[in-house]
Amino acid sequence: MTYEESVSYLLDIPRFSRKTSLENLKELLKILGDPQEQVKAVHIAGTNGKGSVCSFLNTMLIKSQKSVGLFTSPHLVHMNERIRINGEMISNQEFTDVFEKVKNAVAILESRGGVHPSFFEYLFVMAAAAFAGHGVEYAIFETGLGGRMDATTAVENPVACVITSISLDHMQYLGDTVAKIAGEKAGIIVPGVPVIYDGNDPDAAEVI
Repeated sequence: MTYEESVSYLLDIPRFSRKTSLENLKELLKILGDPQEQVKAVHIAGTNGKGSVCSFLNTMLIKSQKSVGLFTSPHLVHMNERIRINGEMISNQEFTDVFEKVKNAVAILESRGGVHPSFFEYLFVMAAAAFAGHGVEYAIFETGLGGRMDATTAVENPVACVITSISLDHMQYLGDTVAKIAGEKAGIIVPGVPVIYDGNDPDAAEVI
């Protein structure tokens, strides 16, 4: 497939597939060799400031001579913007190559009774596969929506979790109070893993 065909396929996913279960996503990642476990992952959630924190951490790690993968959303112009390695978005060719790698894994998943991943899930898996393929040391994963049920929660062994400021957002999905939303964002927390969070809102801080 060409880059344009890959992008067209991804944009068409919402027409035939929706968000799947975390178990389904983990099975897809397992088929690919669990690429998300081959990096030191930093998992970031929150209402405001996620993108800025991702950018700050990415720059600091690069300046510290570390190899870094960065997965963020949305993109502004090119879909490749969502997947960056050492500050540069991956090329059209690499985007297409990793797209096809995941597409082959999806075919195996479906043959086993699994479900085609959603648009965001597919891109998250592409990012994890691209980072593992490059052998990056660190990978920064920004959640798409919430935290507890977000696709990026498939990263089960991060080196750190970051929760930025929390306010009322996506209330139809996450809850109608800051405390409820904080509970969803806090779903990225893993026992034994350091958590850095914005403590300015007492309701959110109490939950976290």
